[in-house]
Amino acid sequence: MTTKTLTHWLAVASLCLACATAKLASAWAQEERPVASEVNSPDNEVSFDRSAMMSELRRLAEVCERIGLSEQAEISRHWEPPVRHDQLLLYLPGVSTSQPTEDANFGHWQDAFLRARRNYAGYLFEQARAQLKSQQEDRSFCTLWHVLREDPSHSEAKRILGPLATAARVRPQLRLSNAPHEKLGWAAKTYSRVTTPHFTLTTRADRRESVLLATQLEEFFALWSQVFYELWAAPGKLEQRFASSSSTAFPWDEPPHSIEVVLLRDRQEYLDTLGASEASIGLSVGYYSPQVQMSFFYPAPDMIATLFHELTHQLFIEATQLNVSNELELDGGLWMIEGIAMHMESLAERNDYWTLGGIDSPRMQTARYRAVRDGFWPEWNDFAAGNMERWKRDPQLATLYSHAVGLTHVFLDGLISGDSSREAYLRGLVAAYRGNSDGRELLVFLGDTEEAAKNRYQDALTVTEEQLLELDATGYLVAELVLSGSLFTPQAWQTLSRQTQLQWLDLSFSNVAAQDLRWLPQANKLVRLSLEGTRLEGEALKWVRQVPELRELDLADCAIDDADLQELAGHRKLQTLWLTNTRVTDKSLKTLSSLPALKRCDVRGTQIQESSWLEFAKQRGW
Repeated sequence: MTTKTLTHWLAVASLCLACATAKLASAWAQEERPVASEVNSPDNEVSFDRSAMMSELRRLAEVCERIGLSEQAEISRHWEPPVRHDQLLLYLPGVSTSQPTEDANFGHWQDAFLRARRNYAGYLFEQARAQLKSQQEDRSFCTLWHVLREDPSHSEAKRILGPLATAARVRPQLRLSNAPHEKLGWAAKTYSRVTTPHFTLTTRADRRESVLLATQLEEFFALWSQVFYELWAAPGKLEQRFASSSSTAFPWDEPPHSIEVVLLRDRQEYLDTLGASEASIGLSVGYYSPQVQMSFFYPAPDMIATLFHELTHQLFIEATQLNVSNELELDGGLWMIEGIAMHMESLAERNDYWTLGGIDSPRMQTARYRAVRDGFWPEWNDFAAGNMERWKRDPQLATLYSHAVGLTHVFLDGLISGDSSREAYLRGLVAAYRGNSDGRELLVFLGDTEEAAKNRYQDALTVTEEQLLELDATGYLVAELVLSGSLFTPQAWQTLSRQTQLQWLDLSFSNVAAQDLRWLPQANKLVRLSLEGTRLEGEALKWVRQVPELRELDLADCAIDDADLQELAGHRKLQTLWLTNTRVTDKSLKTLSSLPALKRCDVRGTQIQESSWLEFAKQRGW
């Protein structure tokens, strides 16, 4: 090939490449036509509402799928959180920095994605302004955080939130202390400190765990400040900061002192530090002491829920305008103080956003079980007047806690009366912290009589089809789900087949049918299943038999007989079986003998003869 020919072909190749690149950019540009509103953002870009944002994200996902950007398609498809009526959405400042890339397709997607977020942020900022004008100061405050999730560089939202927003994304630095600890008596250089805008973390744990905890502390503070805005911010403060052009004028109402948290090296050091002062400390992984105004933790796999619980106690005492004494003496209202802390345990980090509450919250499952399945309802005045001393003496202490968190979810998650029930709950919570709570206002929301209140509470906790479908739409996977008393269509029941992480599933007294359980053999992690009081028979047990890790099965009050139970024969891991009030007879003892791991079986109300059962139990060594 001559030099002239080579030059010619290089020129043609360059021209083709330029043409292809231009066509690619043009394709993105042609498809990047958002449905725009007439509202302009502070940065003079076109802003658009949630519907337009969703449309643009779907378009980006479709384009990415066609050109092989599967990861970017997933990001686009799941960026905007699904709306649920039982859950609060919360946000922290996001990341908008472009990543350098040589991939033209990735670059075009990145530009379009960030532009869509900036446009949406402009719309959200105007929403925050409108909410403020309509006297919804708390909602306006939360919306500003949403603005910074979409556009972390949004100048007005950054100015208004000021140090609150920057604190949420702080990069903590750990330093070895050169002085003895004045409260704990630790010698110099035997511990380290991490100081953040709102916290002082004293730590003997390793650097990675300590820095991670310091980051989590500030993130929690930002989320807590959104949930309880009206309890720490002075009325009108947000309006003042909106109106001012200065980021330092009208400063936020910050805690009067740094909030102290201690991270011990391990469980033994935790027990050594606190064991002598708290009899029940051995059962915990964290504890807040109002007397010394310090929270104590140690690194543990299940620490995060306890962290949120204890910090909630600490921030209500140390970071609100309630002026609570650190020698807090409750005269009733303990259920709200513990209930709100347990409710905050439901905080969950999702895809660049957080959720609070919801019918799938871990604590809600036991609360629903006790209320709907067991019918638990303590007399209201006695329950509302409870304090720690009275509760500690109550043999149903754990059930009282479950009842407290169940009520809190009902009032705060919009399961009854929407915003008005939340406002009433917060008024009651403030009264409890101030020592003058009687809880009567909250009873009004549930019913005029104890029986009416109990029934409405149970109805509010019973999962509806709409709620189950909303849960399915989020794609969230849960480990525990109690659906006692629920009535669903077959289509709704089939959504459970996508819950691949289930370990406990309670379908007691529901309308579940055998065909709704065909997915059970794929439930590889399910260890506890209740079908109590359902109309299931042998066909359903055929699917139950194939649940590989099942340890506990409740068939009480089911219309099963010996032939039905035989479907379970040979299950190798079943340990506990409830056959209460079923139609089984002595013939089923052969089936029970084929269950090698069986350790407990309830046969009360069956046709199994007492003498036969005693002989069977003797043979099993029970």
